[in-house]
Amino acid sequence: MSDILIVDDERDIRELISDILIDEGFTTRLAGSSDECLAQLKAEEPALMILDIWLKDSDMDGIDILKLAKNDYPDVPVVIISGHGNIEIAVAAIKQGAYDFIEKPFNIDQLLVVIGRAMETARLRRENSQLRLRDNGPAEMVGSGTAFKALKSNLEKVTKSNGRVMLSGPAGSGKEIAARFIHANSNRANGPFVSVNSASVAPERMEEVLFGRESAERGV
Repeated sequence: MSDILIVDDERDIRELISDILIDEGFTTRLAGSSDECLAQLKAEEPALMILDIWLKDSDMDGIDILKLAKNDYPDVPVVIISGHGNIEIAVAAIKQGAYDFIEKPFNIDQLLVVIGRAMETARLRRENSQLRLRDNGPAEMVGSGTAFKALKSNLEKVTKSNGRVMLSGPAGSGKEIAARFIHANSNRANGPFVSVNSASVAPERMEEVLFGRESAERGV
């Protein structure tokens, strides 16, 4: 998805930005007022919004739109632009959830870099959310045989323990399902379940991946 909504009360500015982005392979939509912006957001959620902080003759300014967008469209990154910027306005925009703040007249390369980073960050957040949904799926174990009942009984005992647990078995035997069952039925069920592919981790980095790293500046 590469649809970018450009909101600026100056036609020359929004058309200039649009032409630049189209040349870079993006599709664009334009809005010259807060009403037009809200209508565009309602019609279809863009991949990113470039938003002027001062919108002449509009019911809402850029900060107001930013607040609404972050509330109703939290996955849409917003880059604020302004020809009357200062530190206070930039800080206010970032606090309200803007990805970045760029002063006019802006450097084209800078704008493209910020847009690229903002869209990549949004993509990673979407992937992370999808992974969390997948990782927090139901840890249901299905079976009726004697061996299965014995295994489930042992796992249920483990869920009440704070001790370390090692599950062993050949590939495809259900070790991760058993681990998810333990987690889902333990006192830590509200916390994240983190799956690590140990085969992809170099032996010398295993301790760092599992337990973190200490540094003099930041501690653990």
